[in-house]
Amino acid sequence: MFLVYAVAVVGVLLAYYYLLKDDDDTKDEPPGPRGLPILGNLLDLARASDDLTKTFGVLGEKWGEIYTIKMGSKKTVVVTSRESMQTVLSHEGAHGRDMCGMFKDRCWGKNLGLAMSEGEFWEKTKTWTFKTLKTLGFGKSAEVERYVQKSAEPFFTEIDQKMGDGGAVNIEQLFSPTVLSILWQLIVGRISKEDEPIIKVLADKGNKLVTSSAVSVGLGHAFPILRYLFPNWSGYNVQMDFNNTCHQVARNLYAESEQKLRSIPDAIPATNMLDAFVQNSANDPHDIFHCLNFQLVFMDLLVAGTDTTSTFMEASVLYLITNPDVQEKVYQEILHIAPDGRPLKFSDRQDMPYIQAFFLETHRHARTLQNALPRRALWDIKYKNYTIKRDTIIMMDMRLYYQEKKIWGDPEAFRPERFINEGGQLVNANSIISFSFGKRACPGEVHSNILTFILLTSMLQRYKISIPEGEPKPKLDLRQGFSVKPHPFRASFTKRT
Repeated sequence: MFLVYAVAVVGVLLAYYYLLKDDDDTKDEPPGPRGLPILGNLLDLARASDDLTKTFGVLGEKWGEIYTIKMGSKKTVVVTSRESMQTVLSHEGAHGRDMCGMFKDRCWGKNLGLAMSEGEFWEKTKTWTFKTLKTLGFGKSAEVERYVQKSAEPFFTEIDQKMGDGGAVNIEQLFSPTVLSILWQLIVGRISKEDEPIIKVLADKGNKLVTSSAVSVGLGHAFPILRYLFPNWSGYNVQMDFNNTCHQVARNLYAESEQKLRSIPDAIPATNMLDAFVQNSANDPHDIFHCLNFQLVFMDLLVAGTDTTSTFMEASVLYLITNPDVQEKVYQEILHIAPDGRPLKFSDRQDMPYIQAFFLETHRHARTLQNALPRRALWDIKYKNYTIKRDTIIMMDMRLYYQEKKIWGDPEAFRPERFINEGGQLVNANSIISFSFGKRACPGEVHSNILTFILLTSMLQRYKISIPEGEPKPKLDLRQGFSVKPHPFRASFTKRT
């Protein structure tokens, strides 16, 4: 009995010490709910909302634009207003990453790739990668248009076949193979019949990755050991299956390029990112151009480029079929610019304010990058009267900002007209946060904008899209997985005459 009492007393004293220590450590830090030993604020998060996409915003309504919670033992600052997101995430000290759990396993705990690396290695890898991709056509409208047109016919053939069979089209897996094939061409420099099954496997497994259990986002971040204890429940098995497949594909591509380049003079410039990467391995003072780093760069480009663009396209179709009047206005603007049915170019977009407004409103509702990847404070960061201390995890949550009535008036309505003034001109485009802030913001924004514009206008020139007859209206709320996405839904595609 004495032992039981002794353990209880020690437990109380440890908890008391924890709370006192916590108070001492939080001077000048953003406010937030008091956490429990070990669990931190996980119970507060669980009580906030059954909808995981709303959890951080609910706490933000109580604690303000910037607040502190603990994810297990990890101190985390959440920023929810545009001002706090822009100021904090643009700070040089907010460019670190919290490498843990699956993110640690995918790169063997090493500082590799683009998404999770940091410091000088990240800067040099990122600079070289996107400078090289830009030289090869990444973010250039003519090149992306060519890639989209090359990939569009198989895409439309698949839609025609599914509709010809009398069935509606499952939108969830519709865009990933096309988007991934375009990125594949930029990285590898080709797309052959041998590549197509590989691309399909990567697209299928990538879709499972981004819709895998939300446990990895919350509990898995607070308690990384859960991935080993409950690999299926946490989504860890699905995530590592994609990672391992991607690693194997990248290794094969790297070896293939090495073999090919042995017979080619060094003076001949590379025509794709893969060959350029391998060529640089011969003179690599910063230890960047080796196979392991290529594996992570390859994976990061595919995941980031495919997930964000595919999810945005899914959301675009969702809002087009649930707002047929909006779809008709977009189509009429397309007809006005291209009455002869010619393929649109990205340069046409500047004369199409309504479709630009539609894309902005889709970003606002879909919140494709609602949370993005967490950052880590590399040193103390000041924001107003608060201090975000070194090694604190930093998360953004866009939902409160995008649903603030003082800013948007009727935030629940899908109304592209809010971005068009009385003169028919586009306004307030900068109010939308599409790709985060600071040096960690996705450099692929221009590429994604070109791809979505060309693909969506090509699709609407060819089809009228609607809710399948006899099926209920799709859910408009979002679901939390590895990223925020629409719920699965189907659509009918009717050829225009």
